[in-house]
Order: sequence, then structure tokens, then C-alpha cells
Amino acid sequence: MTASALLLDFDGLIIDTETSVYESWRRTFVDLGAEPIDRATWATGLGRPADDPLDIDPVEVLAERLDGLADLDVVQARRRTLRDELLAGEPVRPGVEVWIDTARSMGLPVAVCSSSPTSWVEPLLADHGLRDRIDHVSCAGDGVPGKPDPAVYLNACAVFGVDPARAVAVDDTPVGIRAAKGAGARAIAVSANMTAGLAYPDADLVVGSLADLEPVDVLGSR
Repeated sequence: MTASALLLDFDGLIIDTETSVYESWRRTFVDLGAEPIDRATWATGLGRPADDPLDIDPVEVLAERLDGLADLDVVQARRRTLRDELLAGEPVRPGVEVWIDTARSMGLPVAVCSSSPTSWVEPLLADHGLRDRIDHVSCAGDGVPGKPDPAVYLNACAVFGVDPARAVAVDDTPVGIRAAKGAGARAIAVSANMTAGLAYPDADLVVGSLADLEPVDVLGSR
């Protein structure tokens, strides 16, 4: 049975924002003389909204390790400048554009479903020439909970008028895969970069890159 929609996570899946964000914080910790959060610990918080109790708040950790943090606004401004410099060199991840274009050629709507706010996702999609090829952006915020709640995936399916059971969702975090399965979608995990090595017990399939799969093989049958 042919799928009815393609639902894509954003951070780490479409663009590897996760590495740039982590690296900007790692360098900030080092510059201020604090022990950085290790990559493995950081990865456990990926995919969660900022208000999730299991999310890792680097500001809190930094303040703890420095026994207080003065001039937070200055620290954040420098850190965000570094993040943006790192992000400027990040391409669209392998296979993503082929999947988007294949879905559209099959007449399937494509949504981006993210725990990040729209104000983060939309500009980056536009900067990479993808926004016009995405039919809907479904983000957490304004009362919409982030993953692992399935809301962002369910909302996209509702906008498209499709049964979630006939949607294919692709995510790079275990939290995101749980959200996709909670929505009732088929869930493909892409484990790479910051999420490489994480376990995906809820995924229907785990790959290292979307380029490892032929989209028609997945979207064309269930």
C-alpha cells in the first residue's frame, strides 16, 4: 500500500543543527574554564522541548560548574554567534532532498514535524532552499507539546487529512521515534552524527542515512 504522507523531523535529520549547537556550547564551557557536557550525555536530551524535565539545560549546568554565571546575555550572544557561524557551513543531509522530491512526485504531501519552534525551523528551511518544497511545518509551541508527545505528527496528518497509520515518519532521536509511533505512523530512525549509537527500540527500521534507502521502496509499500 502506498503511503499517504511523508513526515520529517528537522534538527539532525534535514540539517545537522545538533552538532553546531553542541559544539558552540562545548567551546563556550571551555572558554569560561568549565568542564563541557560530554557528547553522550548531551545526546540523551536531543529531540525534547525546552520545558521537558529530561531536557539538558546548558545554562543551568554551566552556572553550576562555574558556581554562578555573570553576564549571561553576553555569554549567550557570543555562543549564538559561534553557533550561527558553524551552522552556515552545514549542508542538507544526504538523501533528504531525494526523499522530498520523490514524495512530491508521487503526489504525497510532505511535512516537517519538530519540537523546535517555528521561528528556528522556518528560516533554516528557507536558507537551504527547502521551504517551498515543504507543504506544512508542524512545530511545538503555543500549547502544542513537543516530542515524545505525538502532537506535532498528529497535527500534520490532520492538516493533510490523512490517516496517521498510512504516514511514514523519519526522525533521528529515540524521543522522536516514540512520538511518531505514538501517532500511529511507520517510523524510520536515522542514526548519525550526534545520535549515532543511540538505541531505537520503537523504530520500524534504523539506518545511518536516508541515502541508504530508496524512497520509493518505503513510500510505495507498507
